[in-house]
Amino acid sequence: MRTRTEQWRKASLGLAGLTLGVSLCAAQPPVDLEQRYPAGSITTAGLAEQALADAAATREAVDARYKAESARCAHVFLATECQDKARRAHTLGQTQAHRVEVEAHDLQRKLAAQRRASERDVQQQQLRQQEAERPKKERQAQNAAQQRADRAKERTQDALRQQAQAPSNRERYEQRNAQYEQDEAKRASVQLRNVAENERRYQDKQERAKAYAATRAREREENRKAREERERQRKAAATGGTTDATAAPPK
Repeated sequence: MRTRTEQWRKASLGLAGLTLGVSLCAAQPPVDLEQRYPAGSITTAGLAEQALADAAATREAVDARYKAESARCAHVFLATECQDKARRAHTLGQTQAHRVEVEAHDLQRKLAAQRRASERDVQQQQLRQQEAERPKKERQAQNAAQQRADRAKERTQDALRQQAQAPSNRERYEQRNAQYEQDEAKRASVQLRNVAENERRYQDKQERAKAYAATRAREREENRKAREERERQRKAAATGGTTDATAAPPK
């Protein structure tokens, strides 16, 4: 009975050891920090970020392996030696991760310091440039202010001159208006005279036309009577009759 119990216990321990071995293999570090990141190899910001991520993953893997080894060592012969070996492996992994983290953080601090120094240099350069340009800008501002003051003074003087010239300007304006009215009156008078002259000429033309028409009518009537007298005399001569010399011509 005791033999079967011991056999069952050994089988259980063997199964537990196999399980822990599988867990141990699964908890191996994802990368070899010493091989991937030897001392002085972390030289860029991107490499520093990747090294920190790998160091964090290595720490998790080392902790998981140490936990699995501690559980396994509790069931093996020479447990203390097994625990010491697991502890040394854990310490070595943590030390390697710590070394990579320190180097990466040192580089990040160095790059940050360089960036801040560069920013300070740029700011100082900008300040020096601003200080160098300050006198010029101040002169430009003073000139602009003086120009504004001069323009304001000129506008004030123009307003005063316009006020002083206002009476003479009104007088000239009134004179121009009076002259314009006189010119308009003259033009209107000339137009009226022209209208009257045109009317007179028109009347004269009408009178001459009437007189001419009357003259022409009188001439036509006289010619008609002369033709009738010649015709009467011709008929009388043709019939051999005597003509009463004293007879008045027909009217």
